[in-house]
Order: sequence, then structure tokens, then C-alpha cells
Amino acid sequence: MTTPCLALATATTVCAASTAMNAAPARAPSTVRGHNLSANQPTRGYGYGAVGPRGRGRGGDVTALRVQTTRRSPMHRLSESSRTVVTRASPGGSEASSSWTPSRRDLANGVFFAVSIPLWKAVLHDLGYLHGEEDEPAELPVAPPGSGYRTATFAGGCFWCMEKPFDIIDGVIATTSGYTGGDQANPTYHGVGAGGTGHRESVQILFDPSKVSYETLLGVYWRQVDPTTADGMFLDSGLQYSSAIFPDGPDQRRAAEESLNTLEVAHRYPAPITTKVIDFTTFWPAEKYHQNYYATTSMRYGFYRGLSGRDEFIQSVWGPEAVYGGGAKL
Repeated sequence: MTTPCLALATATTVCAASTAMNAAPARAPSTVRGHNLSANQPTRGYGYGAVGPRGRGRGGDVTALRVQTTRRSPMHRLSESSRTVVTRASPGGSEASSSWTPSRRDLANGVFFAVSIPLWKAVLHDLGYLHGEEDEPAELPVAPPGSGYRTATFAGGCFWCMEKPFDIIDGVIATTSGYTGGDQANPTYHGVGAGGTGHRESVQILFDPSKVSYETLLGVYWRQVDPTTADGMFLDSGLQYSSAIFPDGPDQRRAAEESLNTLEVAHRYPAPITTKVIDFTTFWPAEKYHQNYYATTSMRYGFYRGLSGRDEFIQSVWGPEAVYGGGAKL
């Protein structure tokens, strides 16, 4: 996924929520003992709630400022927004103390800020300003000796969206997000996202061919992508997000080409298919925090996937049951 787009979308959501929370109707002037305070007009009185230019109070002269306030409703009389600053002059003329009463809006803003910290942290992380252990490459699952397990490697745009459709299939042992197709060794998320590495965001599937065939995995793959765009995928643009199949061996290449030809003859898609079939070379696992992203960071994943338009396209071509791999036969 294009990092600036995702970061901007997340930041926009947070800012919009903050703006909505702070929205309030126009305030009516408040009064204390019959005096209008909207223009900071002075009144006389004593004690904490009294204000005046030279009001007398215990401990010396008192100067106070009461900020314009409003009642939200008769039922919330005790919770109306108010801020009062009281300054007591000591005998030497210096300020001795001050007091501030937080309003309900202040408390709501504080809660919102605390809740949004993880979102802002994720934005900074995606932009490359934060680095930690989770930024190290993930370990690639290895087939046990004699298991007969094989791998299938597909590029279908944002690899966040390509794991779950295969994870839910019986016979799939593991899925790993990563990069393949380019010549650069040890690629990183930010390097691939910036373009120029020749790599595509991809997913590698470790599967048991005695339970699920490569042809079935191809059927799932075609139901997750828009193969008609050569320079990106849905929300993301660039070769690094374009579709490709990386067969491991002549049998997989033959199956991939046959499935592609079947779709072209059927005119399944609204435009010609541009998906490349490229012999597999090396798969580089992506950073740890990208693995199983749909499960570990479900809120951001759901927001991104909904914003991308992927599901709408899949349903327009294959029907609602095709989302997340349903109806895998071509």
C-alpha cells in the first residue's frame, strides 16, 4: 500500500473525529449576579466564584477572570463548561496560587488524545520515523523434510489484503508477506514502496498439495485482484503493486498460463488482462509487523481495505461470495 496515502487517510480520520468531538453550538453569555461576562465585565463579590477588578477576599486582593460559558441543557447545569483563574497577591506582590477547573470538553479531548496515540504512532512508523524489532524481516516457514509441501507465490497489490483469502483454505500451512521479482537483495518496505527495486509486494503460500491443489490457489488469486491494471492495484500505484504470478517449476507455469488464457477467452474482466507470469527466483520476507496484518491490526486493515475499493471490484466481477476466496473454481 502507498505509505503516504495510508498515513494521510489515518491522519484525516483522526483529525475529523477530533473536529466532530469539539463541535459545539454557539454560546450564550454567562452571568454572575446579573452581570454579563461575555466581554469580561467586572462584578463584585467574594469567594472562589466571585469576580471583580479589586474584590476583597481572605489572604489579600483578588483578581479573577471568568471565561464565557454556556449551559448545555437544564439537566447538565452542574457540568457547564467553566474556567476560573484566581490569583492571590502575597504581601510582597507576587502571585501565590492559581486554579483551573477542566470542562467536559477538556476531559473529552484528553481521552481522545490518549486513544489516538497508537494511531499516530502507526502513522509515524509507516512513514519510517520509528524503527524497532518489528521492522526486522520475518522468518520464512520451511517445509519439513518429506512433507511434500510446496509453495505458491503471487503478487496482488497490497500484501496485507492477500494473506487472509489463503489462510482460511484447508491445506494452506502458512502465508508470508514479502517481496519478489526484483534484483535488489534484502529489500525493505519503504524501499519497495518508493519504487525502483523491481520487486512487487507479494504473498508466498506454503501448502499441502494432497489437500489443496495449485489450481485451486490460482482460482482464489484471480478473485482477489484487478488484473487489468499494469501500473498498480486499486488504491496503490506503481509496478510494485501490480499483479504477477511467480510459478515454481514447469507444472505451475503451465497451470498459471492455462488459467490466464481461460479468463481471457471468457472475457471475465472489463479490460484485457495484464498480469505477468514470471519464473520464481527469490522471495524476501517482509518485516515482522506486516505479517498477519489483517489479524494483528484489524482496525487499520479494515479501514484500508474498505477505502481501497478491492471488495467492490471483486463483487462486481465474481459476486459477493468471491470475497476472501469463495467459489475458487474458474
